[in-house]
Amino acid sequence: MLKHWRELFDTVQSAVGGTAEQDNHRLQLATAVLLIEIMQSDSGASEIEVTTVERLLRERFDLTADELAALMSLARTRQETAHDLHAFTSQLHAAFDATAKQRIMEMFWQVAYADGKLDDHEHHLMRKLGDLLHVGHAAFIGTKLRAATAQKMSSEPPG
Repeated sequence: MLKHWRELFDTVQSAVGGTAEQDNHRLQLATAVLLIEIMQSDSGASEIEVTTVERLLRERFDLTADELAALMSLARTRQETAHDLHAFTSQLHAAFDATAKQRIMEMFWQVAYADGKLDDHEHHLMRKLGDLLHVGHAAFIGTKLRAATAQKMSSEPPG
């Protein structure tokens, strides 16, 4: 399956359009690479951040365990070799409307907050991603607040 993902990515990486399945895989890969970039932007990936990325990808794209494992493996490789984020953010910007991009930003914030803290590198990266996705300031802050509130609520002991 990983071979399939790699071949698919190689053939459609710079292509415009393609089949619906190719477009969907390209968007999944771009999203996964950016989530991994956020996960790695502080002192490295904690277990909770990895779990959060996997949960978000599985839920957002309705992936099986095998599909998720293949996507994560390829996304890690692409993230390690990427020279910039523009190739990935431009795909998401072109494919999604403002509401969908806000949902993606909220996913990004969930990873940034997954370990219970937001460091300067993560915050800088989040601002950069918001700009590259053309998410307006009010929407950017809204996604940040929703993710922070959700993280706080999930970490509080039952009362």
